[in-house]
Order: sequence, then C-alpha cells, then structure tokens
Amino acid sequence: MQITGVELVAVQTVREMGQRKPADAEKARSNHVVVRLHTAAGIVGLGEMSDVNWSVAPAALAALRERLEAVLVGRDICELTALQMDLGREAWAHQVLCGIDIALYDALARSLDVPLHQLFGGKVRERVPFAYPLAPCRDAADRRANLDRVERLQEAGHRALRYYFGQALDEDELFLREMRRRWGDAVELVALDASGRFAVAEAVAAVQRFAEFAPGLYESPVRGRHDAPVEDFLAVAAQSPAPIGEHITDFAVAARLQAAVDVFNTGLGYAGIAACRKVLAVAEVCGNAALMGSTVEMSIGTAARVHLAAATPDLAFPCYMAGPLVYDEDVVGEPVQYCEGHIVIPEGPGLGVELDGARMKKIQLA
Repeated sequence: MQITGVELVAVQTVREMGQRKPADAEKARSNHVVVRLHTAAGIVGLGEMSDVNWSVAPAALAALRERLEAVLVGRDICELTALQMDLGREAWAHQVLCGIDIALYDALARSLDVPLHQLFGGKVRERVPFAYPLAPCRDAADRRANLDRVERLQEAGHRALRYYFGQALDEDELFLREMRRRWGDAVELVALDASGRFAVAEAVAAVQRFAEFAPGLYESPVRGRHDAPVEDFLAVAAQSPAPIGEHITDFAVAARLQAAVDVFNTGLGYAGIAACRKVLAVAEVCGNAALMGSTVEMSIGTAARVHLAAATPDLAFPCYMAGPLVYDEDVVGEPVQYCEGHIVIPEGPGLGVELDGARMKKIQLA
C-alpha cells in the first residue's frame, strides 16, 4: 500500500486552565498539527503533533511537508521499520516523528481492519486508569481554583491527580493540606512533579516535606531532568519516602538512568510509538516501574497512547492522557471518552477515532 502524500493542518485549542496560573481568567491555548497520511488504496492514516512549540505558519508547514514527503512518498506502508529508520536519520522538531509514526501505524491497522492495539499483541486491560494534571499554586486564588477543579473531578468519578509543585512551596503545602482535609484518601495523588526545579539538597528537603500527603512518586526532582547526573537522582532517592521518576525520552536515556530512578515516565511524544515501546522494554527487563506520559493531546494523540497502554502489561501508575478533558475543542467526531477515572479504549479499526472536517475547520489556524 503505497504512500502518496502527507497533509498537515495546524489547529489551536483552548485549555480549561489559566494561561499563566490556575486562577488566570485568560485561558491557555495549544497549537497542534493534524496529520493525514494518504495512500494509493484510499486509506488515510491519522496522526497528531501535539502541543507543539514551533512555528505552524503555512510556510513552515509547507517546508515540513516537503521534507516528510521526500522520505515517505512512494514507499509501502508495510515497510514500517524501514520507514522509521529512514525518518530517524534526520533531525526533527519535537512531536514531528510522533505525529508521523501514529499516522503510519493507524494506516497499517486500518488496512488490516484491526484496532491499533492488535499491532502490539492485543489489549491486556479493558480500560486505562488516568490522572488529571494540576498546575502549581502561587497564591490563594490559585488554591481556590485548583480545589474547585478537584471537586469537579471527584463529582465525575475521577479521583487520581498529578500535581506540579515547587514555584511556591508554602502555597503547595496549603493546597495539598486542604485537599486532604476535604477529601482524604478519596483523592489519589499519583505524583508530585517538580519539573526539574531543585538542586539536590532542595529536592531532598522537598520530598521529605511533602511526604505526609502520600504521593505515589516524585517526578523530575533535580535540575537537568533526564540529563542530570545519575548521582543526583541516587542522592535524592536515598532519602525519599516515595519512588523517584523521570521523563525517559529514548532508549539511550533509559539505559543510562535505569539504575538511578524507580519509575519511567515515557510516552509517544518524544519519538513515536516504536521508540516508546523500546523504553517500556528496558523498564520491563531492568525492573523499573513505568507509566504512560502525555503532552496534553487531543483525541487523535490520546487514542494512540491509550491503545499502546492497553497492550502494555506492566504499567504501575495511572497514565497522564487527560487532553480531551482539558481542551474545550477537538477535531474528531467522537472524542475519546472517560469513565470513573479510566480512559475508554476507542473501538473500530486503527485509532478508532474519525476526523470531523467541520470541527477541525472551526479551530484551524490560517
């Protein structure tokens, strides 16, 4: 099944959270690129470059499409590994390989008339548990805004949260203390994510200070994040009351940090499905726990991650794919669904979601 063209469409979505802080009335916005991979058989593979931080102006997308088509057009969709190897020989902006890889897998699964998870050996779970992201508090207004979010999530049956902390530790503590006072253990605090804010001594003090709130793990505790020295992670882990996690971007990072961190936060966003599966394999072989991370995707990107998570036996924590709950808009007819703290695996061939041209046009960027 020959690839005949690549179509890239830039869209912008509005998040339910504030632009600069949780209580900000001005809402945050994210740019995405929807991928349509055309084939001679008429099958179109869908992909998504999610929450991109590079130019999506028409000229930039035209140049990107030209580069991609030089590698892909005329090739057989079934040559998946060879295509991934050839794409991997060039440098691409963040999320580009992810969006193309999703579209390649989606087209292949559609051609076989099977759901995407069948390409990974089939699903081992019927639904995928998830955790909702909360931005860090910096003042009392932020605390109120985040507590309101927690209340709405609890009412919807979504009890697991991931909280970014470290901008204002006193405000973080006040928020978490009030959250525990109101809901106790009904809220599952999956992770406290420091986003690489701390020096080693600061990280040790922070993880011990927040131990009473019983996070499942601490993520990115030290400066440098996945590029930080192994010794920094080991120093924090030696004094941490909970496991230490880090964002693991590829096989090389996984190999370097497998003895230094307890939990791999990995995902498709770094280099696509195949690269993510390699990281998950390292975790399984080396005895690290794993979870499926997120860059806050729309339904196309979320569906791809859910299918892979459904077919991955060893996921120790709820996953972070909450985008269809975070964004007010989407580009598919039926967005990915959530039910009582779980993501429902989309049914149907490929990703199990279908592009809605009218919905996409409403949020398309010029």
